[in-house]
Amino acid sequence: MMISDLSYFEKISENELILRGALLAVNAYASVDAGSTLAITNVEVRNKGKVTKATGTGTALAVGTNPLANVDVYYLGFDKVKVKVSSGQGEDYAFETVKIKAMDLPN
Repeated sequence: MMISDLSYFEKISENELILRGALLAVNAYASVDAGSTLAITNVEVRNKGKVTKATGTGTALAVGTNPLANVDVYYLGFDKVKVKVSSGQGEDYAFETVKIKAMDLPN
């Protein structure tokens, strides 16, 4: 299949909220050359009346040679967001933990 006119794809990478939507995403990544890794994420979204509340956690742990641990947080459309980050790195380990609380209020 060949499409000759691709001009309608120009804005495909934009984010747009529709009807008061909200987004919370957490990605965790851990790597080592030789050793062990752990990457865990969790996101929960709850609607309480007209208020949307979301919580999220992410943990990345790498133990071994050349450790790398990273947690990324993406949010959009929330009125209040709190992010708490803990991290550490040594010669043979790296870790990062992120906790997120977000609230979307009716306007």
